[in-house]
Amino acid sequence: MDKTLFNVHDLILLLTSFECLVFAFIILSNKALKNSTYYLFAALLISHSLIALHELVLWGGTFRQWVLSLSPNIFFSLNFSYLLDGPLVYLFISSLFSTKFVLRKQQLLHFIPVVIFHIYIYFAFWQLDTSEKITLINSYDIAYSWHYVLVDFIGKSIRIIYLVMAALLIKSCNADGAKRTPWVKYILFTFLAIALWEFLLTSIKVYGLKYSINLDALEIIGLTDYYAMFALLNLLIYIIVIESINKVGNKKVKVSEPVDMKLVTLIEKAMKVDKLYLNPNLSFERFSEQVNIPAKELSYTINRHYKINFYEYINNYRIIEAKENLENRENAAKTITDIFYNAGFNSKSVYNTLFKKLYKSTPSQYRKQALAKKGNK
Repeated sequence: MDKTLFNVHDLILLLTSFECLVFAFIILSNKALKNSTYYLFAALLISHSLIALHELVLWGGTFRQWVLSLSPNIFFSLNFSYLLDGPLVYLFISSLFSTKFVLRKQQLLHFIPVVIFHIYIYFAFWQLDTSEKITLINSYDIAYSWHYVLVDFIGKSIRIIYLVMAALLIKSCNADGAKRTPWVKYILFTFLAIALWEFLLTSIKVYGLKYSINLDALEIIGLTDYYAMFALLNLLIYIIVIESINKVGNKKVKVSEPVDMKLVTLIEKAMKVDKLYLNPNLSFERFSEQVNIPAKELSYTINRHYKINFYEYINNYRIIEAKENLENRENAAKTITDIFYNAGFNSKSVYNTLFKKLYKSTPSQYRKQALAKKGNK
């Protein structure tokens, strides 16, 4: 591969790192974005900036020699960032789709693999003599050693697990009515595809520990990954900028438009009389069709009149329905799971979270207390 083309690959990594850092700085410096969701998003961007720099240091021809002249200890000092983005994606999705998400110290347990990796790299590389480290870097022996390849494979596997967990969380929250952010799942699934591509690269290296492999194929897979991640990053920036512009425009329109009380009446009839909320598969689109209100007007009416989104509105009715069923002696033989399903929920975690928020106790505790009070009367 000629030098000019190689420098283009380096440039892509540098641009990826730079854009991630700039985007993270904009988020962290914006006073209107001071919440855990944006903090996690900024941390995710920073982790990907470090990933790009790690790849540049480890594989960039001219650049790696410059870094080596500074200190061989810089090598592998950023590799831990691959163990950051999986948990950060999962926590970011959790914060985005859950109204009750709070950053807690216990969540630091997600980053235990980062600590373990630093212990490994200390004994495998950092504690060696300087001359030995330089030899390992120049020969690439450390990057293709059996222990480094296996550790990298485990790290990439953990990353895939977190991304799959995030994807399942989005699916669950969409069904139960968490915040509607349509573009998030498409970005996540694209990112998962890129991560699987990187996992393929690592898997081939594991295979290469015993059998001969084509190094040119490894290079092609690696370079493809750089460009795919760069494209995804710029797509993400584009989507967020456009969405922010649209939100500003929508807010200006909403202020000048009054709520149509006829639509409020139709909505409340569908809930109080027809009890559409009992359908666990009720979506915003289906509700819009059944009440014969255009989706845009329906969303506007609920947001403006009730000051909550559609799914929060639906779940309020469901939680009241579940509460009344728990208080009813005729339902004493029914399980808690049966009761929340009958109330329209299809996720026990969402049900338990909302119930504890409103009634300061678990459904089981509430039922026991409610039935005990009725028994004393």
